[in-house]
Amino acid sequence: MKQIDELKKQRGMTLLEIIIVLGIIGTIAAGVVILAQRAFDSRTISEIVSNTNTVRIAVKDAYQRSATGYPAPNSAGTIALTPDTIRTNAAGQPIVASLVQLGKLSVDEARNGISNDYLNIGGALTSAGQANPKGFFVELNGLSRDQCRSIVSQVGNQWDYVEVSATAAPAGAYTIATAAPDMSVAAALNGPILRSLDVDGNVSITPAQITSVCEDNTSNSVILGSR
Repeated sequence: MKQIDELKKQRGMTLLEIIIVLGIIGTIAAGVVILAQRAFDSRTISEIVSNTNTVRIAVKDAYQRSATGYPAPNSAGTIALTPDTIRTNAAGQPIVASLVQLGKLSVDEARNGISNDYLNIGGALTSAGQANPKGFFVELNGLSRDQCRSIVSQVGNQWDYVEVSATAAPAGAYTIATAAPDMSVAAALNGPILRSLDVDGNVSITPAQITSVCEDNTSNSVILGSR
């Protein structure tokens, strides 16, 4: 009887207690996943920012002394690139493929780790009516609002031209197709052109301007230009 009484005093967890414990574990797990995603996203953005600086040096080194200026954009050719074809010689190929084949960029440096597309790179005009592009641009597509603003915040003031497109460039598409953009146009106070080669365009991009651009979708793109 004494043993029976002892067993009666021992009780297991109730259903409510089990549900509470599972809820706590689920909350902790969700928090860990969110933190891991943020850390991964932050690392990817840091890699992209670093790659834009590498691309800037590579493009200038390859084309700055060219008599015909920088080659025109070829967004369709860039979208069609694969890890194999980006290493293959072809006439009229996109700049990004030429830079990989010249050994100035690795395949990973040539790729946007967010959209998984290769960087859209092409010639850009430094003045209206210019015959041959004397500058160039790099377009990063498929960005979320936070990714878009983070990139502009980190590198925007290091480039001569900064433009943000909010709806036209999801993964698999670019804002700039074949025409060289004119980097001498006037910069608007709150975008989408935040910096330019216009006489009043060489300004510092402010936090207020950054929060006024990029929309809550994954079709944002950042266009960085240099002469």
